[in-house]
Amino acid sequence: MEETQEQDLLYQPLPQYVSEEKEKLGLQELSCPKDKFVESFLDRHIQNFKPNEKKELKKSYLLLDLPYRQKPTVGKKKTTLNSKERREKKVYDIPPEHQKYSLYVPLHNLWLQYIKDLLQVTPTSNLNLMQKKMLKADLHGALITVCKSRCPSYVGLTGIILQEGQKVFKIITKEDKLRTVPKANSVFSVEFEGLRAKIYGNHFCTRTAQRASKKFKLPMVKQTIDL
Repeated sequence: MEETQEQDLLYQPLPQYVSEEKEKLGLQELSCPKDKFVESFLDRHIQNFKPNEKKELKKSYLLLDLPYRQKPTVGKKKTTLNSKERREKKVYDIPPEHQKYSLYVPLHNLWLQYIKDLLQVTPTSNLNLMQKKMLKADLHGALITVCKSRCPSYVGLTGIILQEGQKVFKIITKEDKLRTVPKANSVFSVEFEGLRAKIYGNHFCTRTAQRASKKFKLPMVKQTIDL
């Protein structure tokens, strides 16, 4: 409120008594444009006024009615979703029309080629080295079977792994049913290249990215994987 009052006072016309006595006070209307008056005023009152200084003065402006306004800070645009938003938008949910076993057989074939290139199985292969590679392998597309589980209804369940979470495997069965199997207290088997890998789910309760960078020491006291 104080600033607006000061601005109003600044732009108010001269009082009436001043306008009546302007001849006595020596006040007169400008007979030339304002910028010309400023130049003539500077020429009269400043000695050795250089032409280039006139140009510099013309470039500078003094704003009396507009205070300095700081530019609003624009926050960075959010480009990723957090876990809560992903759940709300159902990013990882597989729609019912895509829950068909036949759709993922090509994915399983790609996984077989991937694991073949990864392990390089030969008659003289080192089993310890193969176990370390298998522990860090990506299991999406693997055909997996539940050998043991605390819940008897999971035993014998076979399907292709579509999603691997920190604590569960999501697999699609030949009956076109999407099942979620907990890793904890379960033992799984995976067959490839004439070998059968037995996976102990208690030691796979990590995210896929973390498991790929985790260092495993073999032999282990607690069983993790058997070949």
